[in-house]
Amino acid sequence: MVLKASGTDAVEAAAPAKVNLALLVGPRRADGYHEIASLMLPVTLADHVRVEHGGGRGLTVDCAVCPGEENLAARVVRELEGRLARTFDVRVSISKHVPDGAGLGGGSSDAAATLMALDRLFGLQLSPRVLHEVATAIGADVPFFLSPGPQLAMGRGQVLKQVALPEPLQVVIAVPDFSLSTAQVYGWRDEDAQPAVAEFTARAARLRAALDRVREPGDLAALVENDLESSVVARRPAVAELKQRLLAAGAYATAMSGSGPCVFGLFADEAAALAARAQLAPARTHYVTDLQARPQRPRRSARQPAPGSK
Repeated sequence: MVLKASGTDAVEAAAPAKVNLALLVGPRRADGYHEIASLMLPVTLADHVRVEHGGGRGLTVDCAVCPGEENLAARVVRELEGRLARTFDVRVSISKHVPDGAGLGGGSSDAAATLMALDRLFGLQLSPRVLHEVATAIGADVPFFLSPGPQLAMGRGQVLKQVALPEPLQVVIAVPDFSLSTAQVYGWRDEDAQPAVAEFTARAARLRAALDRVREPGDLAALVENDLESSVVARRPAVAELKQRLLAAGAYATAMSGSGPCVFGLFADEAAALAARAQLAPARTHYVTDLQARPQRPRRSARQPAPGSK
């Protein structure tokens, strides 16, 4: 049974990108994922997700990058259908602004936005536990996007703790002209390093302790690192070149985000960030700031008249 809120036909939401200010990678887990400790920050670069009633066509996902059932947004709908033993007649439309295959979590964020939009559109009132379980079943980064603000992610990414960081943070993201698969990058890491559990646990504890000492934006420089970066740089030196260009343009810290290949730089203020972005031309760049305040909830869209109607 399709539940339809009175007077509304769609829910729209921003699906923000993230940067991994820190990403420590431990040994492979029994489930195939790796243990991680990651300080993750949502930023103002975002996709736009619209979920609306499907008009009897079942589930459709419109996305220029990855349409149809292979999209994580489709997978989250199917996962929820299985858990609730019902079907959803919905159309999911995703306008992409976050680069794909870039280490910025765009697909995971789209999935989380779709899940929350479904919950609101159909008045499901899903519990936080169910939302988290569905998100975790789809991908390691998806649970992060269910809550606003920076978080420390542990386990395979599903164990989350909200943290407070100084704000505002001024970030420039530089995008190479190629993409990378997360599985491929973690495979490279496994070829290059096999960290012991004790070593990873000690480093994760140091990261948590260092977070407690952060007072100013510049204090974050001591935390910025990415264990996947050296494996990517060894095979894609353009990543290191972009990092050097960001440092030369005045970044006080820089690293690859997630599994890459995007890199980010932290800057002292907006003027410095915008100047750096201009210096990096013609490289593709984005100037973003942190999303530490609670973002706007998905908003409902009134039904639009069909073409030609009055």
